[in-house]
Amino acid sequence: MSEVYLDDRFKGVMLGLAIGDAFGYPIELMDYDAICERFEKKGCLDLAVSKRTGTALFTDDTQLSLFTADGLLWAHSAGADDGQVNYEDYIFLSYQVWLYTQTKTVAGKEYAWLFDPAQNAYKLRLLKAKGLYKKRTADTKNIDALLKIKNMAYGTPERRLNANKDNGAVKRSAPIGLYFYNDTKKAFDMGCRAAAITHGDPVGYISAGCYAAIIAEIVSGAEIEDAVKTVIKLLDGVADGEVLQKTLQYALDLVGNEEVDPMSAVKKMGYGFEAYEALAIAVYCAVLHCDSPRHAIQLAANHDGASDTCASMTGAMLGAYFGIQGFPKKWVEKLQYKNLISAIADRLLKVVYTPDEPTQDEPAAEEEEE
Repeated sequence: MSEVYLDDRFKGVMLGLAIGDAFGYPIELMDYDAICERFEKKGCLDLAVSKRTGTALFTDDTQLSLFTADGLLWAHSAGADDGQVNYEDYIFLSYQVWLYTQTKTVAGKEYAWLFDPAQNAYKLRLLKAKGLYKKRTADTKNIDALLKIKNMAYGTPERRLNANKDNGAVKRSAPIGLYFYNDTKKAFDMGCRAAAITHGDPVGYISAGCYAAIIAEIVSGAEIEDAVKTVIKLLDGVADGEVLQKTLQYALDLVGNEEVDPMSAVKKMGYGFEAYEALAIAVYCAVLHCDSPRHAIQLAANHDGASDTCASMTGAMLGAYFGIQGFPKKWVEKLQYKNLISAIADRLLKVVYTPDEPTQDEPAAEEEEE
């Protein structure tokens, strides 16, 4: 494989997760037989385009990932890198903004200042994208949890608010792996803490930490399978981490088991509705088809379960490895808000970039509005 520049990896993660999400959106919650009946004998094999917008539409998986990224950028601007504030505070506040796009409300009057430019100096760019207000399989667990959090008393691994462990914890964590790509342990820790804001079961938030750490490892140049093995080792001594160690190792074992066909292997790992299931399916598909993002996303989407989340996470891992060139060009061109997503990736890179790492000399894309 030719050299993949760092900026291309960042864009690959953000656009890759959105492509996978959009690929799985039309078939989410359909069983495989129904998918084959609606599309082709082997399932949905191409990115569907909305007749209304002329673009491929994504779900709250991409929406929440964008708001995670914006929360990190917001924290950076407030001084989190210097230890002046907590990253989690601004990720949480960004999630309250996402909550507003989905419900037209926030958890309490104490968050009204977020939308007042006179009180909030941070530019809330994502509020301008009308498509981000659309409820496309909106995550009710995230919405319900965020609506209950008053006065910044969000959940943490030390103060768990509930027993949530669904995939809403893990699917939004890829940008954390980008922001902390130089420190896998920090990516893991922050992935856990950001997920614990709304998801209190350790299986849920540790899955998110693993996903962020895998992204960080791949972006830093690791092979996908090696990145997973590094994270399995990282879990040594982590409280409640044994479940994820077994989950990730099981996914790798299935890759090496030629007696189990890929469709059966995916089924063995579940439906992807729980955080650890989605992570296992994404890891399996990404490692099995580490040479073909197209086939990896197709496998991750075509099953009886959370097609959008599994394909989104798979797309992020392959994007981290190949960069945006790894995906069919027509998929990239069809994607809704591709310029906005690319611009967010550029901003993330700008705040964490160290000059001795190669990037392409390419201007940031302009944001587009629906």
